[in-house]
This record gives sequence, structure tokens and C-alpha cells, in this order.
Amino acid sequence: MKIKIKSIDQQSLKIYLMNIKKILKVLKLEYNIFNLPTKQKLITLLKSPHVNKTAREQFKIRTYKTIVKISNFNKFKILKLLSLNKPKTITLSIKNN
Repeated sequence: MKIKIKSIDQQSLKIYLMNIKKILKVLKLEYNIFNLPTKQKLITLLKSPHVNKTAREQFKIRTYKTIVKISNFNKFKILKLLSLNKPKTITLSIKNN
């Protein structure tokens, strides 16, 4: 089972990963955690809608990703426990091997 975790906030991702580690240790499951490279997206907005093209603002959005791979699992228990206390900045996608 692979769980892909995405977040815009790095602190909330670290805290959520610590929470997942505790859950997996209590359930005595074997797991591996892989950090994926961060992606940066640069967005440029024009301040003035008409002539002033030099008046711009730039924003950078970073997305952090990790993959948790679980070898032996019971689906329902893990899915219920993972959905508890999940911050709004985190998205989960779960794949079964």
C-alpha cells in the first residue's frame, strides 16, 4: 500500500508524518518513508490592467511530497486512523499494490 502525502506547508507535513509514524508503530506495521523533491511554481500578476507592464508582483508556491509505503496492513483500520486529525493543508492519495 502506498500513501502519497502532499502539502503546501512543510511544518504541517512534518507533524502529520510524526503522527503517522506513531500510528504505524502502535499497529506494529513495517513501513518506509520516501521524501520526494519539492516543486516550485512561480506566479506573476500585473498590478495595473492597462499600460504599466513593469508593475508586477511575483508569488512562489512550493509543494512538498512524501510517500509512505506499508507492507502488511489492514485496510479499514489504517484508513480510519489516517483520516483522523488531518490538517486542511494536506491531501492524501492511497494506492493499493
